[in-house]
Amino acid sequence: MERSLFLGIDGCPAGWYVVRAHMSGLITGTVYARFADVLSVVPPECVIAVDIPIGLNAVGARRCDELARRMLAPKRSASVIPAPLRPVLDAACHRDASAMRRGIEGKGMSIQSFAITGKVREVDLALATFPDHQGNVYEVHPEVCFTHLNGGQVMAFAKKSAAGRAERLGMLADRFGEAPARLEHERVKRDVNADDVLDALVALWSAMRIGTGQHASLPATPDHDGLGRRMAIFY
Repeated sequence: MERSLFLGIDGCPAGWYVVRAHMSGLITGTVYARFADVLSVVPPECVIAVDIPIGLNAVGARRCDELARRMLAPKRSASVIPAPLRPVLDAACHRDASAMRRGIEGKGMSIQSFAITGKVREVDLALATFPDHQGNVYEVHPEVCFTHLNGGQVMAFAKKSAAGRAERLGMLADRFGEAPARLEHERVKRDVNADDVLDALVALWSAMRIGTGQHASLPATPDHDGLGRRMAIFY
């Protein structure tokens, strides 16, 4: 059955940038300080697509990350940051996290992977706090979504470049009309980066695909972690 409420979410400097498709057709963007704040105000029947790892391994790389890098190679594979292992989520600093991973796998943790650990932990705790949302929050990766939106071709330019923003903005305008340019103009620059708006919008596009049964995922049959959470990237 088609869902009537869709959200696309990307992390931003002020917390989380949430793009919502209303039943009227209006698309709005809102900043929430905490991911739990989002879950507290939306019904469990909505579809939420967020650019953050959700299901986490205790050891070893996630298959969805490996498949996403393969899809995006060679130009955009570096955009897939390895998900942190669940045991390192509570590490206080990069040095501690790296030491913990070295004790588990014999190798340290990259700065990039540690940089997302705080938001990964935040989503993990929010899902534990709001168990009714366990099934309706889906992990996406913007570059995977844009690749599918672009007919299977990876994007030609990096998203933070002027050419990359124009490339992605044009594709989103084909789906959402004036909304992408309007939301980019309305954002408070200190709170939300330009690429956060575009990533949240392509996450919204994916949420709408999920809600109407048109989606796909990497892998095609999702893996699950020790808590039963999906380890899959949807698009």
